[in-house]
Amino acid sequence: MLKRVGIVIAMGIVFSALITFMTNGINGEKVNYYKTGKQVVIDEDKYKVTMDVEQFIPCVLMAQLDVDSPIELLKAQAVVIRTYILYCMKNKDKISSEELGLPFYSYSKLQDMWFEEFRREHAATGWGMLYNFTGLGKTKVYDEKMQCINKVMEKTKGKVLKYNGKIVLPLFHQISNGETREGEKLLGNDYKYLKSVKCKNDTQADEFIGMKFFSLKEFVETLSKNGIIIYKDKKEKFEHRESDVHELISMMKISNVDEKGYQLWISIGDTKVNGDVFRKALGLRSTCMKIEEYEQGIRITTRGYGHGFGMSICYADILAREGAGWKSILQKFYDCVIVDF
Repeated sequence: MLKRVGIVIAMGIVFSALITFMTNGINGEKVNYYKTGKQVVIDEDKYKVTMDVEQFIPCVLMAQLDVDSPIELLKAQAVVIRTYILYCMKNKDKISSEELGLPFYSYSKLQDMWFEEFRREHAATGWGMLYNFTGLGKTKVYDEKMQCINKVMEKTKGKVLKYNGKIVLPLFHQISNGETREGEKLLGNDYKYLKSVKCKNDTQADEFIGMKFFSLKEFVETLSKNGIIIYKDKKEKFEHRESDVHELISMMKISNVDEKGYQLWISIGDTKVNGDVFRKALGLRSTCMKIEEYEQGIRITTRGYGHGFGMSICYADILAREGAGWKSILQKFYDCVIVDF
């Protein structure tokens, strides 16, 4: 008798979940976002989709932040993303996702990711076991997560950052080296809106310190693959050499830094490299760096994560957790007005 009752209850749960699934559909609840009239074209191998900028913003937002981040941080970043997209579009009505260069997740990918996360976290519960066994409940989990995103989009719809009446390039980064960089001094008058801000607690972030180790061969070959060849007296250096790191270090000049400690230029022999180009070539987190000889190789230690201009996501997260609203967070880093685009 008990076994029969258990079967009936289980069938009832499955039937209820199935009805929910069939009612809502595989893509979850349809949300009518505010429309900008500007479109992003996603042209992948298997499909081509055109969507309004407002529909695309959540796809980018979820590739940059977790849905469980403070909602005021999510709102601030949504405005940054919109501003960036419209800045790139200029007077065009359409732009490709490839041209934007922004990482993003499709809505179906978000649905799969959130459901897998839910199943892992609730594997030992009754609902978790049911979902793992049947795959039902996918839409329910998705809809619950999207409620937060919908609130973000509703509160910030159409808002962008402008300076002197123009949409700005809203630079941002993960973690500063303790203070963000002033735009006007380093990038010119057009970037005057980028403030220098002391970011408390950035220096305590888990990813604040980064380290990478290279043998001399790895160092030279990695730079070479990225178009950076080391020359000395008009001859290529270290082309056939396996060691002598000390000579390489002695050839380096890394004193050309800005007032915040970020490397502007690096000279190695006769080769002069822009700091950011050097960072990207070696896969470093920041241009705030220290280069030294270490155990017959090269150790590069970086502070912070990113270029240091504009909003520090790490400090913005702290501000949001301390009660700051999305507008005050943005105005902390950008000397801009927040207006409808």
